[in-house]
Amino acid sequence: MKKIGILGGTFDPVHNGHMIVARSAMEQFGLDEVRIMTGGNPPHKRNADVTAADIRHEMVSIAAEGEKGLVPFDYELNKESYSYTFETVTELNDKYPEVEWYFIIGEDSLRDILKWYKPDIIVKKCILLVYPRDGGFAAELIKERAAQLNGDIREIHAPMFGISSTEIRKRLSEGKSVKYLVPDGVEEYIKKHKLYR
Repeated sequence: MKKIGILGGTFDPVHNGHMIVARSAMEQFGLDEVRIMTGGNPPHKRNADVTAADIRHEMVSIAAEGEKGLVPFDYELNKESYSYTFETVTELNDKYPEVEWYFIIGEDSLRDILKWYKPDIIVKKCILLVYPRDGGFAAELIKERAAQLNGDIREIHAPMFGISSTEIRKRLSEGKSVKYLVPDGVEEYIKKHKLYR
């Protein structure tokens, strides 16, 4: 059975932390590939000022270029409605029953998952892989949520990367460098298209 991971996000912009998590999950759990799925209309960012989806996905494609096993995935981009995780994992399961799906989320998302739409269905349709954030209390939280949702939830052991897309946008708006924070090609694309000024 093929093992495929999905790392979903707004990716505004995609940064090296995302790439580290994707690669770490792939190696630790023996995944055949990790699909980096750009969110089209994330329900949790309804009022936020989000960069156009095609631009965000273009940056994901640049970041994944030449990265064996890391694949840009535009599954949610063509949806006009808000994208819910439970719908995506249900549709993928139905479409590709021969695949074992792994959904990659951050510790903060696991903390909030009970507020998500139909979290019990999400954990039935895929294995959740969680990367720890600040302080790394993921192990206790994973145990708690696995019991509450009766699901298979596992911790990703990845190097900590303490920067967010929000901080990167802030640095760019202040005219500061983002070298080493985003893939080189993404940095060039941002400069070329004068993004986040």
